[in-house]
Amino acid sequence: MVEIFFNSILYIFLFLTLYLEVFFLITFFEERLKLDTKGTTGKLSYYPSATIIVPCWNEEKTVSKTIESLLALHYPKDKLKIFVVDDGSTDGTWEVVQKFLRNPQVKLFKKENGGKHTAVNYGIKNSTSELVGCLDADSFVDKDALHEIASAFNEDTDMMAAIPTIIIHEPKTILQKMQKTEYHTVAFFKRMLSPLDAITVTPGPFSFFRKEVFEKIGLFKKAHNTEDMELALRMQSNHMRIRNVHTAHVHTSGPDTLYKLYRQRLRWAYGGMKNTLDYRFMLFRRRYGILGMVTLPLAFFGIFIFLYNFGFVVFHIVRGVMSKAVEISTVGLSFALPNVDSFFFNTDFMSILAYVFLGLGLVIIWNGVKLAEGRFRPSIGIFYFISLYGIVAPIWLTRALINLVFSRSTSWR
Repeated sequence: MVEIFFNSILYIFLFLTLYLEVFFLITFFEERLKLDTKGTTGKLSYYPSATIIVPCWNEEKTVSKTIESLLALHYPKDKLKIFVVDDGSTDGTWEVVQKFLRNPQVKLFKKENGGKHTAVNYGIKNSTSELVGCLDADSFVDKDALHEIASAFNEDTDMMAAIPTIIIHEPKTILQKMQKTEYHTVAFFKRMLSPLDAITVTPGPFSFFRKEVFEKIGLFKKAHNTEDMELALRMQSNHMRIRNVHTAHVHTSGPDTLYKLYRQRLRWAYGGMKNTLDYRFMLFRRRYGILGMVTLPLAFFGIFIFLYNFGFVVFHIVRGVMSKAVEISTVGLSFALPNVDSFFFNTDFMSILAYVFLGLGLVIIWNGVKLAEGRFRPSIGIFYFISLYGIVAPIWLTRALINLVFSRSTSWR
């Protein structure tokens, strides 16, 4: 009876997961004609003035390359300002950025440490541009990225914020290659959520806002160390449109060790749940559309579903191993080994469901890679993502739930 109960919960969760995958794929097929990966060509009819804020804290190794990538943008120099805000670094960051002191496009600011959101707010207060963007000091932009974003703002006068396609920069380790495919998959979902007005985060790497956004709803908040999630939800609660500009590419450095990845994703998972609770008045409210009915509930309850499914699989694997061990000890290894038949294909319900999930997942990955890279290129990262992500993700998701239950905040690093 207990097993029937837990199996029933599993089937409900699997149905919801399958429903959402099909929902996003249907959205993709409706949007596929708009998914041009080449971007805009030629000059724009109007170039809005833009300020890009680079908040820094102990980024001496990467900040120079970040600024150089911004200076190489294909955008009128008289329309672009770059604000470098050193948030009380204790390494050589301030000394490194001095090389840009005489560049008329770059302004350097130094302040006491107060957290990333205070550094970005400092830049916003000193900006008079029509568009205000942010770029993390470990990220690098394609030359046409701002051109693509400005074009999107010109096309859609109701759009209040634009987010780019984020790609892992030069992955070297297994974990970074896994993250590259993960980011490709995220690129697919962001593009599908965009026309549904259901985006829940304006990420630090190269998100842009009309300056009036901050004048109407205020500046960034600490927001459980996930200020980019909180601002997006605040904008959505005020019905301000956030759009994904998938042809604007930015490259970011992915954590290269499991511990660094764990710290980053723990902050994201915990902050995501806390911000969802802070904006719980939007949950299951039709006035907030797909965001309130699907995206936000998924952001919160999806963690429970993921961990339950993971626990169910682990439990049955352990039970199967123990059962096989008993069988081997009883009848011997030669009799316990299964007979291999080249025509054998497991057709029980759970196996077929697993094949369906794998197939749909590969379709999503395929199209995510095409969006981010312009064409599909098979890579070892896809294998790492499929085989490893479901194993490592429960580590930080479980800890995030524990922190949520016991009200333990997470640190930035």
